[in-house]
Amino acid sequence: MATREELHALIDRLSDEDIDAAAQSLRPLVEHTARPARPAFIGMGRSGHSDTSERADEILRETGFGE
Repeated sequence: MATREELHALIDRLSDEDIDAAAQSLRPLVEHTARPARPAFIGMGRSGHSDTSERADEILRETGFGE
């Protein structure tokens, strides 16, 4: 496992040309953005019906899909 001292030493050895690339690689590790654990669309299809797949053609007809 790397230590902070080792990481600092590696940064000190970087050429000026590589600093931007190193910073871009590190930013995602330190920028904590609040993300939901799951995408918002998960669970959108919960209709409460257990026979939805059996009734798919009927449901599509009712909604006018394909007309």
